[in-house]
Amino acid sequence: MPRILLVGYIPELLREPEHTLRNAGYDVIVALSYAAASRAIASGPVDVAAFGFSVPESDRNQLARIVKDAWPSVQIIMIYFASVKNTELADALMPNTSTPQEILRAVNHMLTKNQSRRA
Repeated sequence: MPRILLVGYIPELLREPEHTLRNAGYDVIVALSYAAASRAIASGPVDVAAFGFSVPESDRNQLARIVKDAWPSVQIIMIYFASVKNTELADALMPNTSTPQEILRAVNHMLTKNQSRRA
């Protein structure tokens, strides 16, 4: 079962995406702080990491580097509010107005793309 890491510092903003991804059959890990995200990354591979717009830019970029260093094949989604600066490690950018269903579609697309690369 693919593992999805959702990182955001405002719990209320992660509830719907977490529920949508779990209902789609994904193993979802929610991290509500930099430290929790670091522990989740160290605990084992993830297939997709999604960083919410509530994660400060500096934390988002450091965590993206950590997850890419640990698991080079991970796909990264960065959800932005106003700025898309320093998002070079992102495989996808999504506005903060993205619905949980749109996030699910992006995750499905990334996992399908990863599977076709491995085949």
